Amino acid sequence: MKNISLIGAAFTVSLFAAAGSLAAQETIKIGGIAPLSPPGGVQTGESLRDGMVVAVEELNANGGIMGKQVELIIEDTSGVPEKGVAAFERLATSEGVVGVTGSAHSAVCSAVGPVAQKTNTVFVAGECWSDSVTAAQIDEVFRITVANSLVYSVAADWVKEAGFENIAIISENSDWGFGIIDVFTQNLKDTGANVTSFTAERTVSDFTPQLLQLKRANPQPDLIVAGFTGSNLLLMLRQAADLGLAPSSETAIFAAGADVLEPEFWEVMGDAGKYVIGNPAGLPGKPDTPLSRSFGAAYEAKFNRPANAVAMEGYDGVMVLAQAIEAAGTTDSDAVEEALRELNWDGTRGTISFDQSADPAWKHQQWLGVPIFVIQYDEAGQTPADSQILWPRDQATTDEIVMTP
Repeated sequence: MKNISLIGAAFTVSLFAAAGSLAAQETIKIGGIAPLSPPGGVQTGESLRDGMVVAVEELNANGGIMGKQVELIIEDTSGVPEKGVAAFERLATSEGVVGVTGSAHSAVCSAVGPVAQKTNTVFVAGECWSDSVTAAQIDEVFRITVANSLVYSVAADWVKEAGFENIAIISENSDWGFGIIDVFTQNLKDTGANVTSFTAERTVSDFTPQLLQLKRANPQPDLIVAGFTGSNLLLMLRQAADLGLAPSSETAIFAAGADVLEPEFWEVMGDAGKYVIGNPAGLPGKPDTPLSRSFGAAYEAKFNRPANAVAMEGYDGVMVLAQAIEAAGTTDSDAVEEALRELNWDGTRGTISFDQSADPAWKHQQWLGVPIFVIQYDEAGQTPADSQILWPRDQATTDEIVMTP
């Protein structure tokens, strides 16, 4: 049974499987938050949500959790911290969920952390990369995707090996965007590479002035890092291509936002999307396990689009909560929280566990084993799974970065 209701600007999905109507006490409720309307990254939010849906349907088909069916309640954050806080509070108080997973946009994840603490509700953060999400060291907050310091130090290693000398970063002025600049700058400071950076409001949609400045620079950058999310990331990439700036024979472009992993990327870019470089925190089929294969097949069958790293995060977020509830044998928040600290579960992207280090602060309750890739599309319409892997070196499918045909 599926109920979909619209309440104001919020999009709430309640999903559970049962023969007939189920009373609330007969279900275990799990909450999800995701940006499902502008100005948030809607495609990212939909992938998170849809991954969660596959997880709940799989759980319920296999008897639920502790013999009870699972009810998934998803709230829209629009990528806005205030809406995220309100959504989390509704889930934790009015809906009485055992835990919450999901979200994209680091500002939202950081804002809901104190609410998780106040309501004693576990939060498994999905697509939020700012160090601050886990650096706050809130006992109720766990993360199953990368932190900036983790992912961009790896990306910087690739930049070093590739030999880029003039790197320009255009980032949104958010915790995540500033983190991109900080981590790249720190990791490249002793290499001799020249790093310049620009910041802009998340709402900016015309990047022509910054891009023209880069095109006229002497020397022109050999790598541009696009640190935006949502539709504005795609607009930046399209404008860079239309200006003949990147990708070009002189300049490669690295898209830090997850929207480059979605089919909508190709709707905006067309053939100009060839040779754009992305940085997914996971690829379908890596590792090649029965779970990664079965999830990918179930996701594509249900939504008629291939799974990506964000969908895998949505699935894994629900599943780690389910594993913790089963291990605890109760829905008591403190017990579930403790079970998450002891978790060691093979998910779609590898074995998930949560580090308990406090130094550096961002490692606290962070999954440190998140797979990190640098990929490059070399065919129009390509999926991330079919792209060329540039990094890590031991999984690379090519040792050549293609600038233009």
